Amino acid sequence: MGYTDQSPVYISDIGATNLKPLFISCAGFQAIFFVGTLIMEYYLRTARKLQPYVSTKQPKLAIASIICAIIGQLGILFVSIFDTKNYHSVHLSMVGLFIAGCFFACFFNFFNSFIFGNYPHRLSPDHEKVIFGKHRWANVYMISFFLKIFWMLAAAALALLFGVYMKNGKDSTSAIFEWSISFWYGVLLVMWGIDLFPSAVKHYRVRHPEEFDNSFKPYDGNEKDDARTILTYGAPTYANFDPNNPEAPNHNNHDVLSNGPRSTLVQVPYDELETPNNYRNYNQV
Repeated sequence: MGYTDQSPVYISDIGATNLKPLFISCAGFQAIFFVGTLIMEYYLRTARKLQPYVSTKQPKLAIASIICAIIGQLGILFVSIFDTKNYHSVHLSMVGLFIAGCFFACFFNFFNSFIFGNYPHRLSPDHEKVIFGKHRWANVYMISFFLKIFWMLAAAALALLFGVYMKNGKDSTSAIFEWSISFWYGVLLVMWGIDLFPSAVKHYRVRHPEEFDNSFKPYDGNEKDDARTILTYGAPTYANFDPNNPEAPNHNNHDVLSNGPRSTLVQVPYDELETPNNYRNYNQV
C-alpha cells in the first residue's frame, strides 16, 4: 500500500501526510463513540432504563463485546499513529487487530440481540410495542438482529473485495472499496444509537407527561395477561404469584423496587401458565 497514481487514494496514504494529526484525532474520537455506545447500552440495561437482559449470559456477552471493542479500537488508533509510510508492517498488523477486535465485538453484541428476539415472552410487557405479530421472531429485536447480520455480511464482502483488488495491483478499485467500508462502518454506529433510542423516549415522557396520552394500559385485562405483573419499567415479570409460597417471587419485594439485590426470575411463555407456581430462574437459558 504505497503512493501510486490512483484515484481515489487509500485512506492510510492520506493519514501518512501532513494530515496525520487529524487522522489520529478522528480515529480517537470514533473509538470513544464505538466503545462508549456499548458501555452505555450495558449501563442502561443493568440499570433497567432499557429492556433488561433476559438471560444471565447476556451481561457476560456484553462485557466480552466491550473488551473486544476496546482492543479493536486501540488497533485503529495505532493504525493512525504508525503510518503506512514509515511503519508499514506495524500498520498492517494493527489493521488486522482492528478488524479482529471489531468482528468479535459485533459478534457478541449481535448475539445479545438474537437472545432478546428469540425469547419475546421474557420481554417487559410495558414497552414501546416491540412485538408486532404472533410468530416468535415477530419483534423489533429480531429485526435488529437480522439488520446487523446483513451489515456484517456486507462489510465482509467489501473487505474481501478490497483485499483482492489490492493484491491484484488494482489500487484505485481497491481504494473505492476501502472508502465504502469506512462509510458502511458508520452505519453500524447509527444502528447502535437507535438501540438506545427507547431510553431517550422514556426519559422524555417522564419529564413531559402532559404531551402524552396517559390512558395507555400495559395489558388488556384478559385472563392470561393478568398473570403478568409489571413491577417497574423493564423489570422482570412473574406468572402465578402465590403469596403462600415462600419461594414464589414477592410482588412487593424490595429486591426489585429498591436498590437491593435484584431478582433473577422471569416470566414464562403463555402456553406454560397453567402449571402451578410457574416461574423459573433465567440461569437456565
